[in-house]
Amino acid sequence: MVLVALPGWIEDNDSSVRREVAEWIGTSAAERWRLATLCCRDAIWAARASGDPQRVLDQVDPLPPTTVAALARLRRAAGWGDRGV
Repeated sequence: MVLVALPGWIEDNDSSVRREVAEWIGTSAAERWRLATLCCRDAIWAARASGDPQRVLDQVDPLPPTTVAALARLRRAAGWGDRGV
Protein backbone atom coordinates (compact mmCIF):
# COMPACT_ATOMS: atom_id res chain seq x y z
CA MET A 1 0.00 0.00 0.00
CA VAL A 2 1.41 3.38 -1.00
CA LEU A 3 0.23 6.54 0.72
CA VAL A 4 -0.43 9.39 -1.65
CA ALA A 5 -0.86 11.84 1.23
CA LEU A 6 -0.25 11.76 4.94
CA PRO A 7 -3.22 11.02 7.18
CA GLY A 8 -5.03 14.12 8.41
CA TRP A 9 -3.90 13.64 12.01
CA ILE A 10 -0.21 14.07 11.10
CA GLU A 11 1.10 17.62 11.36
CA ASP A 12 3.87 19.03 9.23
CA ASN A 13 7.00 20.01 11.16
CA ASP A 14 6.34 23.77 11.01
CA SER A 15 2.83 23.40 12.41
CA SER A 16 4.03 21.02 15.10
CA VAL A 17 6.78 23.37 16.28
CA ARG A 18 4.47 26.40 16.20
CA ARG A 19 1.90 24.53 18.30
CA GLU A 20 4.55 23.44 20.81
CA VAL A 21 5.91 26.97 21.32
CA ALA A 22 2.60 28.85 21.14
CA GLU A 23 2.41 29.40 24.90
CA TRP A 24 5.87 31.03 24.88
CA ILE A 25 5.12 33.57 22.14
CA GLY A 26 5.10 37.03 23.64
CA THR A 27 6.94 36.12 26.84
CA SER A 28 9.81 38.38 27.84
CA ALA A 29 13.41 37.26 28.05
CA ALA A 30 13.17 37.69 31.82
CA GLU A 31 10.13 35.40 32.00
CA ARG A 32 11.82 32.74 29.84
CA TRP A 33 14.92 33.00 32.07
CA ARG A 34 12.74 32.54 35.18
CA LEU A 35 11.11 29.45 33.66
CA ALA A 36 14.48 28.03 32.60
CA THR A 37 15.77 28.54 36.16
CA LEU A 38 12.75 26.71 37.58
CA CYS A 39 13.31 23.85 35.12
CA CYS A 40 16.96 23.58 36.15
CA ARG A 41 15.99 23.53 39.82
CA ASP A 42 13.55 20.71 39.12
CA ALA A 43 16.27 18.74 37.32
CA ILE A 44 18.69 19.15 40.23
CA TRP A 45 15.94 18.14 42.68
CA ALA A 46 15.29 15.00 40.62
CA ALA A 47 19.02 14.18 40.46
CA ARG A 48 19.34 14.52 44.24
CA ALA A 49 16.17 12.48 44.81
CA SER A 50 17.52 9.66 42.63
CA GLY A 51 19.72 8.34 45.42
CA ASP A 52 22.84 8.61 43.24
CA PRO A 53 23.02 12.24 42.12
CA GLN A 54 26.64 12.05 40.99
CA ARG A 55 25.81 9.22 38.56
CA VAL A 56 23.02 11.36 37.12
CA LEU A 57 25.22 14.45 36.88
CA ASP A 58 28.06 12.47 35.26
CA GLN A 59 25.87 11.46 32.30
CA VAL A 60 26.86 13.20 29.07
CA ASP A 61 25.11 12.75 25.75
CA PRO A 62 27.53 12.83 22.84
CA LEU A 63 27.00 15.63 20.35
CA PRO A 64 25.78 14.54 16.92
CA PRO A 65 28.33 14.94 14.10
CA THR A 66 26.26 17.74 12.56
CA THR A 67 26.52 19.77 15.78
CA VAL A 68 30.27 19.12 16.06
CA ALA A 69 30.70 20.36 12.47
CA ALA A 70 28.52 23.42 13.11
CA LEU A 71 30.51 24.31 16.24
CA ALA A 72 33.77 23.97 14.31
CA ARG A 73 32.43 26.32 11.60
CA LEU A 74 31.31 28.86 14.20
CA ARG A 75 34.67 28.71 15.98
CA ARG A 76 36.55 29.24 12.73
CA ALA A 77 34.23 32.11 11.79
CA ALA A 78 34.86 33.71 15.20
CA GLY A 79 38.61 33.25 14.84
CA TRP A 80 38.84 30.67 17.61
CA GLY A 81 40.17 27.87 15.44
CA ASP A 82 39.24 24.25 16.04
CA ARG A 83 39.56 23.56 19.76
CA GLY A 84 37.67 20.27 19.69
CA VAL A 85 34.49 19.52 21.58
